[in-house]
Order: sequence, then structure tokens, then C-alpha cells
Amino acid sequence: MTELQTIFHKSFPAFECICSIVALTQYQKLKDTYWKWFVIYILFITGAELFNLFVLQFYLEIRKYFFGFFIIPIEFIFFYWLYAKKSLQMNNLFWISCSIYIVFYVLYLFNLSNVRWISSMSYSVGAFLLSIMIFLELIKQIKSDEILNFKTNKMFYINLGTLLLYVGTLPFFAFDKYLYNNAKEIWDNYFTFFLFSVNVMYLFFIASFIWGKHKN
Repeated sequence: MTELQTIFHKSFPAFECICSIVALTQYQKLKDTYWKWFVIYILFITGAELFNLFVLQFYLEIRKYFFGFFIIPIEFIFFYWLYAKKSLQMNNLFWISCSIYIVFYVLYLFNLSNVRWISSMSYSVGAFLLSIMIFLELIKQIKSDEILNFKTNKMFYINLGTLLLYVGTLPFFAFDKYLYNNAKEIWDNYFTFFLFSVNVMYLFFIASFIWGKHKN
């Protein structure tokens, strides 16, 4: 990794831990709302990243399966739930998205030998479905009074963070293997952006806990 990539790579676990600490300070206020699950999600992801940092870095093959089979599917399904079911209140979108993603997740199981890092196929489908929800949420906020109170809107911050990471890096993961083998410089620059976007996403999540007001 380059020096800048190393800085971003080492800093995002710190931002995750800070986000977890801030989330815990807000848990009492959120425990009677569905936002408590966002706190639990942040704690879970932080724990998984620390496990990766201190244990799985010595078992690279296991790490690939740990994230590909376990962590990434949980990330997508959680955000489908938060966006489609809770914020957009579109139950059909939630179940359809989960069903489509699970189909491609199962197909991933039959393609393990061709996976370099994570499955480009299942990740791209998962991120594309989430991108639809992100843009629907953006339209919802723009068309309603929520945009006037964006400073206290938790979903405003979350939407910016997920937009940057999941939408911004969708081409990177979709063409990961091709770029890595045929256009290493482009891949390297996009990898830097990916690490940067992870850090910024957690800064937005921290902002959502500090300034965002919850709804029951």
C-alpha cells in the first residue's frame, strides 16, 4: 500500500471505535426506538473489524470468507431494513431486495475459485440495490420538509455516508478483478478512494448520533 493508503487503512478502525463509543453514549435515548439497532449494528461491525485487525490478518483465506459470507451480507441486509422498511416504509422493496441479493449470494458459493477478494457479482448486486434505496431516500428528503431540518435528520447523515461508500465505489468492486489485472494504476487510485470513503462514512455516522434526532 502507498503511504496515503496506509494512513486511511489504519485510521478507519479508529473512526469505527469512536463511532461505537458515541453510539453507546446515545443508546439510552434510542433504546425504545428502532435506532437502537443502528447502535447494535455499529458495535457489531466494529467488533468484526477489530477481530479482522488482530486475528484474521494472519489468516488471509479465512478473512475472505469471513467478510464475503458473513459480514458483507449482514451489512447489506441491515441497510435494506433501515432504508426500505423503516425510512422509506416500503416493505415490498425490502423483501424483493433481500430475495434478489440472496439469490446472487448463493450463486457466489459456486464461484469461489474465481473470487480474488470479495465476490464482485454479489457485492455489485447488493450495492446496486442499496443505491436504489439511497436515491429514493434522497428524493424523499428533497421533496419533503425534512431537507429544511437536515441538520437534525439522522438519515441525512447516514445517506451521505452510504452514498459516498456504496455508490461511489460500486464500479471499483464491479470491475475489481479486471482493473487489478489490467489497469493497476486505476485500481490503486480507486482503492485509495475506497479507504478514504470508509473513513468519511463513519464521520457521517458519528454526526448522525451527535446531531440527528430520532423517530420512534
